[in-house]
Amino acid sequence: MIKFPSFNTLANSSLDTISRYKLVTLLALTKVVLFIWYIETPYKNEILRNDLTRLLYISFLSVPLAIAITISAKRHSWKNTLVAGIWVLTGVVLALYYFSIKQAPDQTDYYRFMIFFAGVHLLASYAPFIRSNELNGFWQFNKMLFLQFLNATLYSITLYVGLLIAIQTIKFLFNVKFSFEIEADLAVFIFALFHTIFFLSKIPTQLADLEQEVVYPPGLKIFTQYVLLPLEVVYLVILYAYVGKILFQWTLPDGGVAYLTLAFSIAGILALLLLYPLRDNPGERWIKMYSHRFYLALLPLIVLLGIGIFRRINDYGVTENRYLVAVLTFWLAGTTIYFLFVKKNDIRVIPVSLSIICVLVCIGPWNIFSIAQSSQLNQFQHLLTTHKLLTKDNKIGLSAEIPQKDYDQLFSIINFFQQRDSNVLAKFFPSFPIDKKDVNRISIHHGRMRDHLNKFVSSDKISKEDYFTQFSVAGSSNTEIINIDKFKYLFFFSTWEEKKFNNNRLMLISSDFGATLTLFHKGKKIAFWDIAKKEKELRKSLRTNYEDIPQKLMILEYDDENFKAKLILTSISKNSTSYNYQGMIVHN
Repeated sequence: MIKFPSFNTLANSSLDTISRYKLVTLLALTKVVLFIWYIETPYKNEILRNDLTRLLYISFLSVPLAIAITISAKRHSWKNTLVAGIWVLTGVVLALYYFSIKQAPDQTDYYRFMIFFAGVHLLASYAPFIRSNELNGFWQFNKMLFLQFLNATLYSITLYVGLLIAIQTIKFLFNVKFSFEIEADLAVFIFALFHTIFFLSKIPTQLADLEQEVVYPPGLKIFTQYVLLPLEVVYLVILYAYVGKILFQWTLPDGGVAYLTLAFSIAGILALLLLYPLRDNPGERWIKMYSHRFYLALLPLIVLLGIGIFRRINDYGVTENRYLVAVLTFWLAGTTIYFLFVKKNDIRVIPVSLSIICVLVCIGPWNIFSIAQSSQLNQFQHLLTTHKLLTKDNKIGLSAEIPQKDYDQLFSIINFFQQRDSNVLAKFFPSFPIDKKDVNRISIHHGRMRDHLNKFVSSDKISKEDYFTQFSVAGSSNTEIINIDKFKYLFFFSTWEEKKFNNNRLMLISSDFGATLTLFHKGKKIAFWDIAKKEKELRKSLRTNYEDIPQKLMILEYDDENFKAKLILTSISKNSTSYNYQGMIVHN
């Protein structure tokens, strides 16, 4: 049963922790202020939100860095001048990183931040033990960090839920309306400040004493031995069965298996690290035997991992994710060989090597971002050249029918560069007039790239999800005016939600899996539209997956002596079994 400490105990512990980690607390508080400022800033103030995002990236990195420096300085009794120099150097590095982030941070900046974020946390896990030979102390320190993180998270969630219920009660009983985002602000305060202080409160002042620590949490052993390891064995059997399958069929492994293999391997190494202090216990000798056999079993899977990811790269080019998986494949191979053949192995190799990788993959000419973008650009140009889509001036202007795989990849590459706020593909397209003041100009530009490409390229197969809409990704045509001056009534509908609709005058029924739409008045059929025929016309004229269709192409009219109606569709979607669409009907 969990025993919660008293309020006085928590208060005294918090004050003691704040006094020990003054700068860390100040940085955590700064992060809270920036985060709340960001939450309360309206979306229309994009410039301020972007500046706050850049500052938040720095603040999120500064807290674990400050923890690593503070604990290491205490652990190794660094002189004040050395500590001051390290703080200044850290500040300079963070400042340089801040100015390297784009004014409007995109997905590339987010990727880089997340990799650095993982790297600084790994640094904090081993920094106090870099110059020592205290492997047990290092393990005990990380065990304490792991358990204290879970403990702090439990307390933070409990506190947040309790206060959130109190806030909702006040709103309900007293009809109070807050002029700020109180729920989000409260979450930031608890999980960014309270969580940090509570987490630090249990870190011992004398880390050297941890080397003599022999206590092993029984719950951790039970979880690892009877939950984590059996799951590892199950996935090991599955992966080896898959290896048998590809050997029997003599085919290359699917590229997606690389991610499963990597996850399995890392989870297995984590399980062995959790059991590390027990390896020399007389009754736990099986751990050493299991460890050796686990690393031996990894060798064929590493080969499978390498073939899978490099097949993926060969087929679709390099992306940030594939680059990281490829790097981690080499890291896993090196780690496995190290633990198999080095008798006096050091478990610190794992976090140290991973933190170095986190830095190296983000800097220099080999960084994952420039390599990925260069690879995707080459893939795009290769596909255009292979299928002879380029004119003499290297612009897309020739028509071709290409395999579905290549068709999908062309549009996937356009999406890739749109997410990274890059216009490097513009050289293959004609110039599109875009207002430079439009904050969505990149999205609009790439939307027009897709539209232009779709005019000249089609798939040799019908996609299972062919979609037509008059709206582009950026909504560039949603201001188009619809003339309904000859009609009195307007009737909205969406077959995504229902297949039958009623208003005070009419009933609308979608039938034949959405292929037809019929309008009734007092049980009498008065109008009929063939949606399937319209979809085929669009496919013939526009091919598949076409966006930003002119409004006039999505209008169907019905006119007889007694009834006049106009069907104005906003989207049509067709899959392998049915049609779905939405829009409005205007009638007399």
